[in-house]
Amino acid sequence: MKRLGGFVVKAVMISLAMLAVGGVVFAGGQGDAGTAKAEKVVFKLAHVYAPDHPWDQGAKLAAKIVKEKTNGRIEIQVFPSSQLGTEEQITEGVIFGSIPMAVSGAGQIGNLFKPIYICEMPYTFRDNNHVLLFTKSDVAKQMFNDLEKEYGIKVVSASSYGVRQLTSNKPVNTPADLKGFKLRVPEQMITMEYAKAMGADPTPVAFAEAYMALQQGVVNGLENPMSGIQNMKFYEVQKYINLTAHVTNVCFFLMNGKLFNQMDAASQKILLDAFDEGSKKIVQLLNDDDKNLGEFFKSKGLTINQPDIDSFKKATADMPVKFRKWWIRYGEDLHKRIQDMK
Repeated sequence: MKRLGGFVVKAVMISLAMLAVGGVVFAGGQGDAGTAKAEKVVFKLAHVYAPDHPWDQGAKLAAKIVKEKTNGRIEIQVFPSSQLGTEEQITEGVIFGSIPMAVSGAGQIGNLFKPIYICEMPYTFRDNNHVLLFTKSDVAKQMFNDLEKEYGIKVVSASSYGVRQLTSNKPVNTPADLKGFKLRVPEQMITMEYAKAMGADPTPVAFAEAYMALQQGVVNGLENPMSGIQNMKFYEVQKYINLTAHVTNVCFFLMNGKLFNQMDAASQKILLDAFDEGSKKIVQLLNDDDKNLGEFFKSKGLTINQPDIDSFKKATADMPVKFRKWWIRYGEDLHKRIQDMK
């Protein structure tokens, strides 16, 4: 047995006997998703990001492609803005089958499947394109297969969430400037660990509640990619964006494994190819945001601050050594191999 957020997950999870309940709609007839004669099937895809966030746009592009390529036989309905729950809840939903598809980050998945935590280590990836390179590597495919075997989650694609920068109401140049600084972080253990390593006091707050936490002074700042800062309007309640670039995140399009495996091979390929296109679109949007949003933030009265990156690299350098026990099954040198991917 494996433990999941207070619930006990059995290895087979009783075959998810009522898989179709709560997120999969079969329109008419008695066909199932695994036959060429299947009636129309509708899958719900949940994520926590606001409409028009790069991950929302990537999901909607994939959904559009799937609908077109299957002549409407498979439809994916995208539910943004935590409509179906927090990231933890929607990830659990995919495992249990109550939500067919979801977007979940490496920090959240790592709470279940520890090797994925390697994607959350500071200064692992050079940029968003490096993340895409990793997600197509043999070791990533091996990890994804193991995740499916152990938790019944199919990774249909993966991409970058973006390069995380630190926002504040004062300039942050070195880890010393973060002493006593209440840094909003996701409700994930590894994020709290790197926040501590950077010198801050990590304060877990759900993403949907982060704006209010900043506004009310519950936290002093947060860390998010440029796209997330703009999309959630965090610039309205912060004065500085400090270009720490401390983590480039990996996020995943997840699907309940049993649902995916019930589909015929042609439909599986259409879905995988569509989400691969969605993942590429996400990186394109993130790269554009990183180039262009600096001027937008300046126009809103924010100061873009360039801190001492080497001091942050030094402060977080021992994390891949401290936590390598989690991914050692893939090789003790895995972190270096990922860093060196070209």
